[in-house]
Amino acid sequence: MHTELRLLLLGSLLGASTLVGCEAAASEAELDHDLGLEVEQNEAALSWDLAPGKGAARHRLIAWAALPHETRTPGPTSGQFINPAHGVTPPFDDAQPVPGWSGLLPNRDGSFLAMPDNGFGSKGNSSDYVLGVYTIRPRFKTRADGTSAPGSVSNEAFTAFRDPNGLLRNGAGVDLTITADRATYFRGDGNGTDTGIQVDAAILSGRLLTGYDFDVESIARAKDGTLWVGEEFGPYLLHFAADGTLLDEPVPHPYLKSPNHPDVLAGKTPATLASSRGFESLAFDARKKLLYAVPEGAPTVDALRPVAGDERVVEIFEFDPAQGAYTGRAFKYRKDGDTTSNAIVIGDMANLGGDIYVLIERDSLYGANAVVKRLYLVDLNVADTNGVLHKRLLVDLLDIEDPRDLGGDLPGLAPDTFNMPFDSIECVHPVDPFTLAVAIDTNYPTEDGRTVGTPDSSEIIELRFPLPLALYAPKKR
Repeated sequence: MHTELRLLLLGSLLGASTLVGCEAAASEAELDHDLGLEVEQNEAALSWDLAPGKGAARHRLIAWAALPHETRTPGPTSGQFINPAHGVTPPFDDAQPVPGWSGLLPNRDGSFLAMPDNGFGSKGNSSDYVLGVYTIRPRFKTRADGTSAPGSVSNEAFTAFRDPNGLLRNGAGVDLTITADRATYFRGDGNGTDTGIQVDAAILSGRLLTGYDFDVESIARAKDGTLWVGEEFGPYLLHFAADGTLLDEPVPHPYLKSPNHPDVLAGKTPATLASSRGFESLAFDARKKLLYAVPEGAPTVDALRPVAGDERVVEIFEFDPAQGAYTGRAFKYRKDGDTTSNAIVIGDMANLGGDIYVLIERDSLYGANAVVKRLYLVDLNVADTNGVLHKRLLVDLLDIEDPRDLGGDLPGLAPDTFNMPFDSIECVHPVDPFTLAVAIDTNYPTEDGRTVGTPDSSEIIELRFPLPLALYAPKKR
């Protein structure tokens, strides 16, 4: 085996690539065992053709934790417009649940920024849900303990997204009537209907943004610490300070318009994108100069699709934050699934260095019905003759290698195997050059992918690979 690679592996295990949130190895024997696995897997990987079509890469589950679904954060009463499900009876008095995470960013101290989506799944039922980001700290389970219980996750802080400067009503850009502009909550899609229920005083006084205003789905952190957020009602790109203050006017896409876009609601233009198919993915490039935004699905108007007649192909749109505008450059990405009536969506995207990115593809099924939950790699410089990016399967998240048996005796799984049988796997981000964090949106309280009859908790895992992740990307042929 190459000496340089051996030294790199040893360095990563000894601290150069310390795992976020994981405890140190229990003993020298455990460390030696892990290093042996790294060496063994890398010797195989070095002789393996890394071109697409070779199946998933070798990997292993090294960490697992979950925030219990019963977790509540003090705040405005929420869930007033949803129905009971799986033993959960709303509303949640003076509290906000955590319905999983749609965006995840590692912090340097072992914590993560974790962003829920708009609350309860739609514009029509989420006007009492406050948007923002949590600082979470996992205490990962890293060794088998004879149970199928994950490690724990704690919420350390919550930062609400807000518009204290009135950018959304200044007449200069995108103007929206948000929940904080009204005395009473509205419910229902489109322009909604008045419920007659008073808006919480905290939302009014702080001009807090709610799930009726935006459906936030993806997040990226700039060099200056500000946050860019992709959402689905426009779809828009939103720019927030680290304290949650909206800094700029929302940036609309040149031609993608959801059914909830204000111009569509006003009858000025037809929708060009299906509902809930906006910017589920948002990632900076390696230099943190350009953003790449990916919608969940292709436009509904065939003339706007990157490949006419093929609903599998979506575009990765390039955006220049310094100019506050799209550059006009885009990359074609072909999802799995059917050419028409395609049911596969993009869950998230993250940069792995250079022009290499990892993406989530998923169906909308969960539990025993789940079929497509996959991580793919692309290099923006490697495409076919039609300009469609080559992709390489990295991991099937329904068939995760678990040699340490962290998952224990999970139902329906072979020994030393783990899975993520959830509808909305919506977070992926590198922790170090060898390790990915993956986390879920639970769609609380309506889905029970892990245990039938019990709402899913917010799970986060870490996957370790024998080679630096970027080396698995497609190569030019």
